[in-house]
Amino acid sequence: MRKVLYFFIALFININVYADMPKPLITDYKPVFIPCFNRDGYLRVAIRMYYRETTPYFIAVNPYTFATETAPVATFAHRRISNGRPIPYLMRELAATPYMQALMQYTSPPYVQNYGVMQAFKPVNGEFLTIDMCPSVRPFESGLFNALIAMADQLQRSIPIGISVTGLWMLGHPAEFNWLIQQQESGKLQITWINHSFSHVYFADLPPENNFLLLKLTNVKHEILATEKILVQNHQLPSVFFRFPGLVSDRGLILRLRHYGLIPVSTNAWLANGGQIKNGSIILVHGNSNEPLGIKAIMPVLPSLKLLPLNQAF
Repeated sequence: MRKVLYFFIALFININVYADMPKPLITDYKPVFIPCFNRDGYLRVAIRMYYRETTPYFIAVNPYTFATETAPVATFAHRRISNGRPIPYLMRELAATPYMQALMQYTSPPYVQNYGVMQAFKPVNGEFLTIDMCPSVRPFESGLFNALIAMADQLQRSIPIGISVTGLWMLGHPAEFNWLIQQQESGKLQITWINHSFSHVYFADLPPENNFLLLKLTNVKHEILATEKILVQNHQLPSVFFRFPGLVSDRGLILRLRHYGLIPVSTNAWLANGGQIKNGSIILVHGNSNEPLGIKAIMPVLPSLKLLPLNQAF
């Protein structure tokens, strides 16, 4: 009981801290595909452009590590300079990078259900924990997140997790969202923000092939970009990863992800559905209190997991 009380006291304090942080005005947020070089001269791929107040910004991907960064457009160079001369891009150089190879591989046929990265592409010693935050009227799974913080304290390092976040969850749970951000800022959690769509619409009386993002009325562009924009407004970096709501997709949706520079992330260990954790597994649980079976399954084994950041799956 005392731990629960301390949690909510800390949550209240952090709400006030982050509520006072100014939110930048983000406008004209759109997809782009622009190879460029950052201020240190390293190759990047700009996949988003937007205006922060009146200054144009890129969100750019490190094509070797999958990490994203944001900076004013003016800080990026659009040609590599060698011996004082600009060097043109070579598509074969860009296509050989891990990011571009993964993007093409995981947006190519066969287009099946549960499509995307299910486990580590290369041998690893550990697992990847992804936590879905679909829209929910319930409080988040404080027990799970407190257990992750306890692991961070015990190991004296941040714990890497992927949070598959929806726009509606962030808008509906600002206090909990801000608490997660504070855990990242304090070095407890190393969060990869995975886009899980804006609304995650689901109708219980519709089949999968006409549900979730496949609902014919869906504005896919809004579902993808609105969630990223909320993250940027809250000083967070969207990653290059996307999880389809319900793990339901088709060829058209997958090719749209390629257009937006996003790699679909699936799972081979959805614990509430009986999935089993193996070395290299991408684990799926829900942190929005909508799927208690997954939380019940992961809590006993959580301390024994060797959690890795998602980019190390490639």
